[in-house]
Amino acid sequence: MSGAAGRVGLVLVSHSRALAEATETLARQMTGESVAIACAAGTGDGGAELGTDATAIAAAIERVCGPAGAVVLMDLGSAILSAETALELVDPELGSRTRLTGGPIVEGAVAAAVRAAAGGTLDQVAADARQALEPKAAQLGEAEGAATVTAAAATAAVAPAVTADVAIADPSGLHARPAAQLIARAAKLDAAITLENVTAGRGPVATSSLIALASLGVRRGDVLRVRATGRQAAEAVEALAALVRREAPAGAAAASAASGLAIPVAPGVALGPLVRLVRSTPEVPETTVDDPAAEAERLRRALEIAAQDLGSALRGSDILDAHQALLCDPALVGAALTRIERERRNAAWAFRLAIEAAAAIYRQLDDPYLRAREADVHDVGDAVVRALLGGAAATVPDGPPAIVVADDLTPSEAARLDAARVLGVIDRRGGPTSHAAILLRGAGIPAVAGAAALVPEAGGARAGLDGATGEVWLDPDPGTTVEIERRQAALRASRRPPGARDGRVRLACGREVELWANVAGPSDARAAREAGALGIGLLRTEMPFLGRVDEPDEDEQAERLAEIFAVFAGAPIVVRTLDAGGDKALPYLELDAEANPSLGVRGVRLSLARPALLEAQLRAILVAGRGHDVRVLVPMVSTAAEVGAVRAALERAHEALSAAGRPHLWPVATGIMVEVPSAALMAERLARQADFFSIGTNDLTQHTLAAERGHPRLHALADPAHPAVLRLVRAVVEAGHASGRPVSVCGEAAGDPGVAPLLVGLGITRLSMCSSAFDAVEDALAGASFAELAAVAEDALAVDDAAAARAARAAARRPG
Repeated sequence: MSGAAGRVGLVLVSHSRALAEATETLARQMTGESVAIACAAGTGDGGAELGTDATAIAAAIERVCGPAGAVVLMDLGSAILSAETALELVDPELGSRTRLTGGPIVEGAVAAAVRAAAGGTLDQVAADARQALEPKAAQLGEAEGAATVTAAAATAAVAPAVTADVAIADPSGLHARPAAQLIARAAKLDAAITLENVTAGRGPVATSSLIALASLGVRRGDVLRVRATGRQAAEAVEALAALVRREAPAGAAAASAASGLAIPVAPGVALGPLVRLVRSTPEVPETTVDDPAAEAERLRRALEIAAQDLGSALRGSDILDAHQALLCDPALVGAALTRIERERRNAAWAFRLAIEAAAAIYRQLDDPYLRAREADVHDVGDAVVRALLGGAAATVPDGPPAIVVADDLTPSEAARLDAARVLGVIDRRGGPTSHAAILLRGAGIPAVAGAAALVPEAGGARAGLDGATGEVWLDPDPGTTVEIERRQAALRASRRPPGARDGRVRLACGREVELWANVAGPSDARAAREAGALGIGLLRTEMPFLGRVDEPDEDEQAERLAEIFAVFAGAPIVVRTLDAGGDKALPYLELDAEANPSLGVRGVRLSLARPALLEAQLRAILVAGRGHDVRVLVPMVSTAAEVGAVRAALERAHEALSAAGRPHLWPVATGIMVEVPSAALMAERLARQADFFSIGTNDLTQHTLAAERGHPRLHALADPAHPAVLRLVRAVVEAGHASGRPVSVCGEAAGDPGVAPLLVGLGITRLSMCSSAFDAVEDALAGASFAELAAVAEDALAVDDAAAARAARAAARRPG
């Protein structure tokens, strides 16, 4: 087998299987799966005994040595003898492309993997492995530092170049992970790039070697000079300078522990017995198999079973698509299959190793939202292991309602918690951006996270928590118990009781604003109905598609829709057709990978490209909609032709049902989501095809400001309060008024108490949001007249950015 993508492969030879595998995991944190790495370590069954085996080393060389060659790293003396014997066992041509190096196995493997990933030659990779201890020795004063005046320095002296001086912000300096990121970024640019530590007087060195970069001894605050020549020199300097400036944020859990509080996750106050979540994931045997093909098939079947298990737990949740994507991720599944096929590991062992490597990548990320996805990876891994080896999902012990303590609660575990039995959740790890936290907030279960320093492993008999402040009380005394109960009573008194809302907020002038709900499943619908939603403003239909590996048939779709429609019988229901494609992959559709999925074949584009899929869904909507006030909403519309095509598909669905004698809803109002600037700017023309408009501010914001939502460095731009977004909203409202078409907002902005008043001031009279946001939005609108809100909206349109627009609303609320 050849090295990955024509790169130099690595073989790790160690007396200890655990040491070799841990070293491989560390190296892959720097490079992912871009470099072929094989472990030949230990002897006996599964490598359980200490020792080395020449035949195993030869087999490992054969697996990873492609045209670019392979480098072998060894730990102790007899490992060298085994490796030399292995070279005599392999084909002479392979042997000629294999280098044994005396470099240290851990540091050498990391340095060699980074250089190989950057496209280094066999000699360069071997040299980096051999020199891996030099930076450490130089920093400790045990040897002269690595030579810093190299060919790179000579080139720097004569070639015209672009340069920039920048101070490094990372508290740990230029350590291995950011250095590896820098090397990977530099390798993609058509430029010769060097880095020099101006503060320490070291360098310049080329940015292709982890060893060379380590020799600079960079610490926080050191000034680095980035220098580049070549076609992309300016771009290279800008990109690498940005990486150097980036500061790794302190973890939220660390900050929380320092303050003596946990991290607030879900508001609410809880008091009661303390119990631990019971997990029963089976132990994974580290054994090999005789039939890799059969074992690979076992894994594929387990992936299907895990998809169904997670689909059942997370049905009705937008989080399901992330889990589905992981189960189909070619890098994750491919890594496991490779271990089965090449190393004959059993399926559970192979998948667990792939999960651990993927989790380590997320764990090292700087952005807290992305770092929190580590729990999702483990959730998927546990589900697959259970499918392979047996075991049950986590449970709460029998007994009275209690506060549950867990270590890094996973999304599927959070989704399975029964709010009637769980008073609150204390997550000793986790954080506010985890998917488990999102589900707990949606379920109304008070929760805190990052509480390991406050709640020891042994826990206590009783506990209290305030999910809004992060306070946790373990075995509270009588005085503290009284205070917790007082908070609970105050919270209950402040909440509007069920039935107290009729789905409308009345402004001071008498004008009404309607509160509709965004839902994705029956549980969401029931919560929204209880909260007093006037109707469903956005029913997401992705869930029956994303939670499985086979396409749901028309009858199943109709059955699921009918269950939701029944909850809102007699109320208006807006059903969005499938909004999938791009970043929401459907395995059975075999969609092509896209470089920019948010601007690719998604939403209505995918539906029109797969007419059978669209028309089956439309027939299901019409059948389930009989006797209900159902309207159809088309996502991601850019042109009038798309709306016309969907209308024609609706006509065909109606005709097919009529021909089959199946009762169904007809006619049906058809509206469009305004999510791209073209739709907002052409709203007056689109009104000829659409019966109503629903503005999706999430996508509209990211497309208007060219700022991907969720991007860790673009949060300030991805704000729907930006005047550019508000101007587009106003354009749609004006087009709607001119044509008599209702206009609503169904994006997150509708449920944002800082933005909702601006939307109402622009003329929006329907806001659709998560029902848990109703109270906050109603409070934000209370006491204001439409004239006052319109004046504030005009002020917001006249400022430069979202912060100033929000400030205009805040200033209007201040007395005097």
